[in-house]
Amino acid sequence: MEVTFNNTNVNYPKDKPLHDLVIESANKFRDKIAISFFDRKVTYKELNDTATRIAKLLIEKGIQKGDVIGMALDRCPEMIICLVAILKSGATYVPLDPEYPKDRIEFMLEDSGAKVLITSAKYKGHFASDTTEILIEDALSLTKNYTTDEPEVQVTGADLAYILYTSGSTGKPKGVQIAHHSMVNLMLSLQKAPGITSADKVMATATICFDIAGVDIYLPLSVGAEILLIDSIMAKDGRALLDMLRHNNVTIFQATPYTWRMMLEMGWVKKHPLKVFCGGEAMAKDLAEKLLPKSNQVWNMYGPTETTIYSIIKQVTDAEDITIGWPVDNTQVYILDENLKNLTNGEIGEIYIGGEGVGRGYLNRPELSAERFIPNIFSEIPGDTLYRTGDLGKFKEDGEIVYLGRVDHQVKVRGYRIELGEIEHNLIKQEGISKAVVIAREDTPGVPRLVAYLVLDTGSTGIVSKEQQDKWQTALLAVLPEYMIPDDYVLLSIIPSTPNGKIDRKALPKPDYSHIIRTDEYVAPRTSNEKLVTDIWEEIMSLDKISVYDNFFELGGRSLIAVRIMARLEEVTGKRLPLATLFEHATVEKLAARLEINAEAITWDSLVPIKPKGTKMPLYIVHGAGLNVLLFNALAMNLDEDQPVYGLQAKGLNGIDEPLDVMEDIAANYVEEIINHDPVGPYAVAGYSLGGLIAYEMAKQMLAMGKDVKMLAMFDTYADQTKKLDSPVKKVAKSIWTLTKQIAYTPVLFVEDPKRTVEYKSRELKRRVVRIFKKLFPGKVKKKQGFAAYTNEINEKSDKAQKNYLLTPVDIKIELFRAKKKTFYMDDFKLLGWKPYALKGVRVHDIPGEHNTIFAPPNDKQFAEVLQKCLDEAAEK
Repeated sequence: MEVTFNNTNVNYPKDKPLHDLVIESANKFRDKIAISFFDRKVTYKELNDTATRIAKLLIEKGIQKGDVIGMALDRCPEMIICLVAILKSGATYVPLDPEYPKDRIEFMLEDSGAKVLITSAKYKGHFASDTTEILIEDALSLTKNYTTDEPEVQVTGADLAYILYTSGSTGKPKGVQIAHHSMVNLMLSLQKAPGITSADKVMATATICFDIAGVDIYLPLSVGAEILLIDSIMAKDGRALLDMLRHNNVTIFQATPYTWRMMLEMGWVKKHPLKVFCGGEAMAKDLAEKLLPKSNQVWNMYGPTETTIYSIIKQVTDAEDITIGWPVDNTQVYILDENLKNLTNGEIGEIYIGGEGVGRGYLNRPELSAERFIPNIFSEIPGDTLYRTGDLGKFKEDGEIVYLGRVDHQVKVRGYRIELGEIEHNLIKQEGISKAVVIAREDTPGVPRLVAYLVLDTGSTGIVSKEQQDKWQTALLAVLPEYMIPDDYVLLSIIPSTPNGKIDRKALPKPDYSHIIRTDEYVAPRTSNEKLVTDIWEEIMSLDKISVYDNFFELGGRSLIAVRIMARLEEVTGKRLPLATLFEHATVEKLAARLEINAEAITWDSLVPIKPKGTKMPLYIVHGAGLNVLLFNALAMNLDEDQPVYGLQAKGLNGIDEPLDVMEDIAANYVEEIINHDPVGPYAVAGYSLGGLIAYEMAKQMLAMGKDVKMLAMFDTYADQTKKLDSPVKKVAKSIWTLTKQIAYTPVLFVEDPKRTVEYKSRELKRRVVRIFKKLFPGKVKKKQGFAAYTNEINEKSDKAQKNYLLTPVDIKIELFRAKKKTFYMDDFKLLGWKPYALKGVRVHDIPGEHNTIFAPPNDKQFAEVLQKCLDEAAEK
């Protein structure tokens, strides 16, 4: 299917100012209700006339076109009237929520250079600034006899309508500048889709400091619809919102996923004739499933403040097909890689937005503006810009856009965009805190939480006392909005860092959510084995009061932790359990019960059920050089619920079976176990690293047996051909040439990631020295014991198998999942050497991370998404 991208050009009145849309509605619907607020009703004539009179007062006070006016009013009809009045005066408004911290509002007034602050008697003199205050009560009294002919100010679409401050990474908010024409374009586009008429009633709850408030206000006013204005207290009450929806014939409501979930939890059962606008953060599948049967339409709305509220929209009709859809009118969306190459073939890249909605940059922040608002390389219009969103996305085959999360560390929680650096900046100001890192976690789906990781001057670690946490919370609430206050605090002795010296946010530990995500009450160990397992888990996982029903993976368990746990269990009990035991015995209770079984009854089959349930074609994944398959768990859990996954672990891990050292024999062993498990097929086989070579040989053998191998996948495996047929001279020559190329390529890697390169090269050098030492002085090598000895022997025999394995072409296609980040030189970076051996071709899928981190969060989710698509396509062949 041929897809035309960004065909969104539509003629619209670009010179028209935003308030003209309101004036046109007022002329057409003079006596119709414009705003309902509790028992108050404001007609369009009253709204427009009052706004005109206040605009004239502003002009009398010396306001000229282009001046900036701040407005801090509680939610009431006058709040909306004053916004329209400011636009009519030719000024630019800065919306200020009086509930926000005083210091924050004062910064916005100073940074914006506001000449006037419109507020109420309630806040008279409350904000320290050089601006002139105009109290709304005085303004209404002074202007009641003013004429209502429109002010003689020539406002055009190119003039600024508002400056809206968003969270800033340096600790200070940044002001986004939006022109009239950008808002006019969006309103006219949204009038068509999702669609609105004068018969609609729109419930408005968003604070005016949140950009989506612009849709709450101007979209209904642009067509003569009614605004049901909700006060700030009721806006936070899910039950109250649901009652307002039920009893006021609301037809359109815009809210964040957090608000929709809040309402659903309040007993929303019956269907309402409602258009759901869901924006502010990503829509989850389970939320769509709940909203679709309870409303007429569900719309997923996406867009940064910098590109005028919403840039991409989609009507969601199927919870299994959630995308952000297509651009609104006169908007262009590009998915670009690091080199600004346009990715239209489904590859993942960063979302860039161009067109009429792109703002004028950040006020007083030229460096940041230059970083985020870049020249539009796809436009011939001089000065045209693209906004770099920092969001990841991709195009589907039909041109729809899929949102895949953030590139950087700016996050959205409960619909609010948050620069985590601003929270960190204010935490470090607190007495006793030397370092602070804040991240957003969603360990429970649909329940995002801000977690602050702190290093104290005292070096204290562990749980934060309630008294101390309350003290920090109070201090932060004085300078930050409530939605930016951390939910949890974790004390660390040191903040983990990546090899290149940056904060390693992926390595920050999961907080103790015992009071939140452990659904069962704490149950203490009841048997000696339960006590043993609990003690070992608590020690190695650094957790307190682990219940016998707690799950290893839900507690943050990973393969390296599992190795330590199983090694300790073997040390104490003398029983060796496969790491894969944890897949089926993931709780303390089940693992302790497993220890009751005689050692002879413990099976060490190579085939391990990671996720055995499901009706789709199973996937069999072969271990890498680490030998165990536990690291595949996260990938498996992110695949479809109906997708079975099995792992293949090395023979000999029990210390009894003899490890195999011939590639064909290793593959034959795994093939036998797969066919014993499923004699019919079809089959999907994958291998990670070394496992890719084993999987290749397995597919070769299965095809020779007449088996239906639907898919062969390589997880970052290089087709390294054996040199066993080369002469000694040729072997030496090849080794020297390869080493030369590796050394020559090192500066390239160093420029990309200096510390990681030094670390990797140092480790490789150490390995080479150890190998040479072992060959020269075999008697002085200390022999490993237990599990380490068995794995060492298997690794050595696997290495021998690889070195002696002769790759020959096979009539098969390879799905190559290639790590984006390079950590070492390869002769073939593009196809990793597989082209000569896959006669039906090689299809490359770039996945995030480097070789050792492709299965680690958050890479596992993107990896799983691409893998599932390949599996489904293969199964249909």
